[in-house]
Amino acid sequence: MSKISTTMFMAVLLVCLMQLAAFAAAEKTEQEFANAIGEVVYMMGTVIAEQPDGTKRTLDLNKQVIPGDVIVTGKKSNVEIVLKDDSVFAQGPSSRTSMDEYVFNDDPNAGKMLFKMGVGTFRYVTGKIVQQNPDGFALDTPTTTIGIRGTQVFAVITPDKEEIGNTQLTPGHTMSVGNQTITNEKHSVTVDPKTGEISAPTPTSQDTINTLVKNTPLTSNGETGAVGESPEDLDRKVSAFQSQIDRTKEGLAGVEGRPDYNSLHTLTLQEIGEKTAESERNSGTTDSALGGGGGDGGGGGGGH
Repeated sequence: MSKISTTMFMAVLLVCLMQLAAFAAAEKTEQEFANAIGEVVYMMGTVIAEQPDGTKRTLDLNKQVIPGDVIVTGKKSNVEIVLKDDSVFAQGPSSRTSMDEYVFNDDPNAGKMLFKMGVGTFRYVTGKIVQQNPDGFALDTPTTTIGIRGTQVFAVITPDKEEIGNTQLTPGHTMSVGNQTITNEKHSVTVDPKTGEISAPTPTSQDTINTLVKNTPLTSNGETGAVGESPEDLDRKVSAFQSQIDRTKEGLAGVEGRPDYNSLHTLTLQEIGEKTAESERNSGTTDSALGGGGGDGGGGGGGH
């Protein structure tokens, strides 16, 4: 066999081996993610999932998250994750969350969830776990524990202050932050990380709410957030809204009788969001003002 033929043969063999390795890796990943607890429905920028053994995965639309993942967002990045119990978790720029415990199965009394948030910006919309077993749910900040009974909560955590509250509170329900109880919608408390002292609840400023919507958008609620940093981000937003609309329509199709107003209203907001995202993409506009602090792929203080 000539030298050229041998080189060509080795090149073809190498390509075949690489394809087999990729196929094997894909099969392994699929088996590992049989215990997935949710999936990414929207993101922009750079989002990494780190496991306790040090392995890392770069997340994207429709990628799964699994127990033990530490979700790390880069500068000018965010992510929205829908969990198996239909709850929604959103994380803003330069933030970090450890998904320490999550159980949701056929036993309604067994459901539980524990996420530990580090420095950063976070939002959570409750799902079936809180409805079925509210005592099994907790969101931890570096200083305190959040307990909820049906609401949309947020936390903005810096080394000097934690602001924790809600943007929506189901009538008749409450939210606890350490030794304080929040009973009113769009109210929050502040926590001093040095002393652990928690303020009495006060109305959340509109500036804080606007920042939450921009840095941690819930496309599931029709929020568009910041425009995006790249063509890939613009494409992701359009795809995210298209998928959200499909999910909502599937839910409506399975409803006997007339769908409730909230579902129809959500669908309208998602359709408006899709048009806005398409307009952003068509104009090629990007936004350089999202978030701040921390290097890309970095994050705030540890969630543990």
